[in-house]
Amino acid sequence: MASLGLGVDELGAMGLSEPCLAGPDELVDVYLRRSNKGEDLATLRGHLREVVRWARAGGLQIRHVWFEQLSASKSHVRRRQFERAVQAVMDGKARTLAVWKADRFDRRGMGAVGRLLDEFDRRGSRLVSVSEGLDSANGGRLVFGILSERAREESLDIAKRVKMGHDSHKAEGRRGTGRPPFGLFSVPGSGKVEPHPAEYETARRLADLLLDGKTTKATAHQLNREGRWTRSGATWSPTAVSKLAQSPLFAAMVPVRRRRTDEHGALLDSWAGFGEPLRDAAGEIVMCGVGVVDPAEWFRIKAMIGARTDDRWSRGKPQTKHMGTGIYRCGRLRDKSGAGDLERCGAPMTYRGGRYRCSVRDTRGSAVCTGVVTLADRIDREVGLAWTSYVSRLAADDPEASRIVGWWLAAGDPEGQANGAAAQSALAAAQQRMGKLEEDFYVYGKMDEQRFEELHDGLRSVIESAETAVDAWSSTIARDSRAPIEMLRTAWEAANTLERRMLLKTALGAHGIVVVPAARRGDRSPILDRLVFDWLVGEAAEREE
Repeated sequence: MASLGLGVDELGAMGLSEPCLAGPDELVDVYLRRSNKGEDLATLRGHLREVVRWARAGGLQIRHVWFEQLSASKSHVRRRQFERAVQAVMDGKARTLAVWKADRFDRRGMGAVGRLLDEFDRRGSRLVSVSEGLDSANGGRLVFGILSERAREESLDIAKRVKMGHDSHKAEGRRGTGRPPFGLFSVPGSGKVEPHPAEYETARRLADLLLDGKTTKATAHQLNREGRWTRSGATWSPTAVSKLAQSPLFAAMVPVRRRRTDEHGALLDSWAGFGEPLRDAAGEIVMCGVGVVDPAEWFRIKAMIGARTDDRWSRGKPQTKHMGTGIYRCGRLRDKSGAGDLERCGAPMTYRGGRYRCSVRDTRGSAVCTGVVTLADRIDREVGLAWTSYVSRLAADDPEASRIVGWWLAAGDPEGQANGAAAQSALAAAQQRMGKLEEDFYVYGKMDEQRFEELHDGLRSVIESAETAVDAWSSTIARDSRAPIEMLRTAWEAANTLERRMLLKTALGAHGIVVVPAARRGDRSPILDRLVFDWLVGEAAEREE
């Protein structure tokens, strides 16, 4: 009872300080709830006193008082104290469950309350609402059902008002609820974030390590070696690093997260992913102060983590260290079907001991495929020359060249790519709304002309703004792509292993590069003669044929 602020003397006066010795028929469990800490505890103590007076008048003893704090607007939230109170009655520890008011009991509606009352009836138990004078054992079931439906509707209304308030605050550049991420703090009521005096240095160090190409695992280890701790004083883990760095608030961008749903589409009390930056109608990011990193750095970090983790954010996966892993394919002939028909193995080749080897040969043995083995440095060098030769033979206006250049530019500017995609999405959404507005006015006549003109002018300005943003992004891509062939020739030399793999993948089809076996042991013929490139359709590919 300490959570309700009741002293020993007051508990004794209410008869709650001594164990109950009566049987279940004379015992009652009490369930109390408040929606948030802002509600006055004095009111809840008043609820309890009223329930105590009712119990005494009926000759009942209170066995246990269940109390919890949970929002009235979140019908999907699990109420553990409520479940324990119900279970105590189900188990026969008490025959009565008392609440001060029906809406303090359950907001899931008539269906849930009706099923619960059926179980109570089966056990000879009852539900009592003290302030409303309702008793499920004495004709109160129908009223309980009606009141529970009203409570459910009120819960939905509260949730709608709360969501509208949160969305409005975010649109105005306020961060929302909850504690800001490590490295930042927020003045109460401001809705803005700014660097935390004691945490910013460590948070910035974390960001710099990730921007230098370190994995989340290596970053966590380095911070721990340097004696830098989390807000709670714990050591850093790859999970903690990843979650912090991928939060939009880390860059002072207002976050938007998607709530998970069950198989029926009902909302759950959990969220998917780390969230994305909120954008206004024109596709611009909504900011809420000064972050540890700027948006450009945040997009770079997110892109690098995404490239390594393969959708497993809980632990970092080292990036592939070798250019041909999974791209080179075994070209040995083998009987795949068992019918005697020979065809290319086609299995990905893996790197081990300075050589690329057939993965089927390594994992299933020579009885399945005798495999292909080739020196890594030799084949990587020749593939690089072949790729440069391929793009050099592309025409400057070839769509294939433009596509590869577009990927290269996007890889170097993930923020610009994200902004361009957001602007395109905003434009499409605005155009769709415009079509719906015109249909409602011209076809169905759902509004008068003045209202239509007001909405039409507002949407037109949104569309023009989005079109301007899309045109600016498109012109930037076009300007940077004016000399695509020269850009691609120099890109290969500047690229690291991961980027070279991606450049290869943009130019190759599903079959990658097939490595045909040597004619004999010690064959010194050029390795290029044994490579079959699955170049995508383009002028260069046609000429190579």
